[in-house]
Amino acid sequence: MAQLDIWRTQAFIRLGALLRKLQGAANKNDELADSLIRVLSGLPPRPADKLPYVGLFSVSDVKLGRQGAASRLQELTGKLQGGVNDKDGLVDNLLRSLSKLPTRPAGKPPYAGLFPTSTMLLLTAQQILAIAPEASTSRINTLTPYLNRTMIEFNVSTPLRQAHFLAQIAHESDRFNALEEYASGEDYEGRDDLGNTQAGDGVRFKGRGLIQVTGRTNYGLCGQALGVDLINSPTKLSAPDLASRSAGWFWATNQLNGLADNDDVRTVTRTINGGYNGLDDRIHLLQAARRVLRA
Repeated sequence: MAQLDIWRTQAFIRLGALLRKLQGAANKNDELADSLIRVLSGLPPRPADKLPYVGLFSVSDVKLGRQGAASRLQELTGKLQGGVNDKDGLVDNLLRSLSKLPTRPAGKPPYAGLFPTSTMLLLTAQQILAIAPEASTSRINTLTPYLNRTMIEFNVSTPLRQAHFLAQIAHESDRFNALEEYASGEDYEGRDDLGNTQAGDGVRFKGRGLIQVTGRTNYGLCGQALGVDLINSPTKLSAPDLASRSAGWFWATNQLNGLADNDDVRTVTRTINGGYNGLDDRIHLLQAARRVLRA
């Protein structure tokens, strides 16, 4: 089941990216995307006289409909549970169509040939709580699927990479209890190096996410990479899904997988922190993570 769950997550991640790149007038791909969203959401089929996305989102422009569809599919990732089923077939069909690939060969299961076999382990809430027992159980239960999704998306794919990633974000987020920094952000006001050039930017773009993204410039870069408007909606970054994905974005942007592969906790810490604040605690968390994950 773990392999199927990884393929499902990879499929939804790729669907979101491909839908955002789709150009031109409404076409077969939009119809397939509309149908998939309705099936996964338990909604009735689209009326024959309605264009794709009408009734799903409060938009009339197909481009905005595609953006909405890309975001909604990320929210619906967890709707596929259990063994392979007809819904997986719909996901596979849309992915192949958007990728301009031939239809799935007869007799082959969904996702066949689309993704390589992975040896990555999906983590449980119990494992994460064993690493950071001070964390809120309810918070960890909420975060776990998003953390797994993030590690799939950003290739945090070995026990050692996962151990370093979890140790750092556990420290940065006060054992996952703070998805935004406790301070108001006023100290960032007027910080040109963060791109805070407009009145109120310090508070507006305070540190949020499991690795606290801070400042107008970084919010813009992160939002562009994740396909979310964080400039006009900065508080979205403290929601569990984007709090996790933004940490993955920072991790990948700064090429921290390679440092984790070398077990270089000092350089990982310096890259994230700018110095070595909390190094002893980060090492303590890393040791716990290595024990739990057998890294």
